[in-house]
Amino acid sequence: MSCIVLGCTNYAAHQIGIRLRRPDTSAIWAPDTWAYVCDVHAVQGFDIEIILTPNTSGMIETVVSSPGGVPVTRTTEIVQIP
Repeated sequence: MSCIVLGCTNYAAHQIGIRLRRPDTSAIWAPDTWAYVCDVHAVQGFDIEIILTPNTSGMIETVVSSPGGVPVTRTTEIVQIP
């Protein structure tokens, strides 16, 4: 995989994900994105901006980008697990 950071040519094995947790810490949803970071960028740190836009689709759409780079978009169905 390629690192999401614009201009980085390192191999990227670390997939970015996001999780919405219940108070008992179990997940309501936890989709992985199709965006990856390399070892170097994984430990250097990031400024992360999250924009939540409610919808009624039953899906979670994630869009991950690095400034100036091409966004990586993935849509995942919300599956309710009791």
